[in-house]
Amino acid sequence: MTQMEEQRVRRTRLIFLMVAGAIGIMFLVIGVYQLVEFMDSTAFCGKLCHTVMYPEYTVYQGSPHSSVTCSECHVGSGADYLVKSKLSGIPLIITTLTGSYDRPIATPVNNLRPARETCEQCHRPSMFFGDVVLTRTTYAQDVANTATTDTRILRVGGGQAEVAKDIHWHVASEVWYLPLDEKRDEIGWVGVVDKNGQVTEYWDMSKVGEITNERVQKEGRLMDCIDCHNRATHVFRSPEELIDEAMLQGLIDTSLPYVKREAMQALNTTAPSLEAAYKKVEAIQDFYSANYPDLTKYKQTEITTAIAQLKTIAKLTTFPEMNVSWQSYTDNVSHISSPGCMRCHGKLVATSGPQKDQTVRADCTLCHYFQTPNPGQ
Repeated sequence: MTQMEEQRVRRTRLIFLMVAGAIGIMFLVIGVYQLVEFMDSTAFCGKLCHTVMYPEYTVYQGSPHSSVTCSECHVGSGADYLVKSKLSGIPLIITTLTGSYDRPIATPVNNLRPARETCEQCHRPSMFFGDVVLTRTTYAQDVANTATTDTRILRVGGGQAEVAKDIHWHVASEVWYLPLDEKRDEIGWVGVVDKNGQVTEYWDMSKVGEITNERVQKEGRLMDCIDCHNRATHVFRSPEELIDEAMLQGLIDTSLPYVKREAMQALNTTAPSLEAAYKKVEAIQDFYSANYPDLTKYKQTEITTAIAQLKTIAKLTTFPEMNVSWQSYTDNVSHISSPGCMRCHGKLVATSGPQKDQTVRADCTLCHYFQTPNPGQ
């Protein structure tokens, strides 16, 4: 072989290696991209970690954010938080493999990205203002499943920081607070910064000894959406709430005598397994067969439909593997089942400013007012 031919062979080999290497790199990049994309998918979070995240994944599918991927809220945009989320997830892989994870999963998530960088990309508090009308219908556990409807009007408020008012004033303004416990249920100090940079402080006078300037500087948190809407997506609703909603929507026939009472007896206590919950629900058929034999002849379809709907509710409230029930997590968006608003209102006392020595207001009309309940609607 001549020298010219050898050079041609070497050039051919070099070109082949370069092309093959480029193709290999291209496939590697595509593979890494698809892997990262899969790791950010809802399927990865909810299905791959089936036991660990099954409760959260189940209620997520019926939430207002069911079309939003996990990563959009838990990670958000930008490469820096993508890298941070993957690094912080390494210990979670170990706990998942070893089965040493918390049951139930602990909240709040301390390394969660601030809501101002995630939630507020879609929900801008300054653009939510005015009042919102909420109507709620509940059913009694009597033979007629008597309905009661009440209407409450929430003073959502909001607007720009200078004129913000009512509920959304809390995030439209600059409000700092110091939580005294891991769950942020107990708040010892609040500081409100005005447009001139002046701080009005509010203290829990029974906790003064636990609060120092150093602690405020280190552990103080700027209030954002999830300090009230802490269960915006993974909402574990009570059986009674879900039963009332199903009855209102016609998924459970309200003409079935005592159907609310029987549904509550079946589901209002936690079951050791989903199968056990199903058996308690199926026993409703025996109740109607024994006590209303004539009704079962012309209402069997409605009874069967009610039982099927109650089984769906059982799926949303029964998670024994993770020790999760509708009572596992507090929801701070109100003050019904958790301290909520009352973590500050009616508790903290102003130590400076025009409200000095006054307790933060806690009267009902501060945030909402009601229409008169109308029984029988």
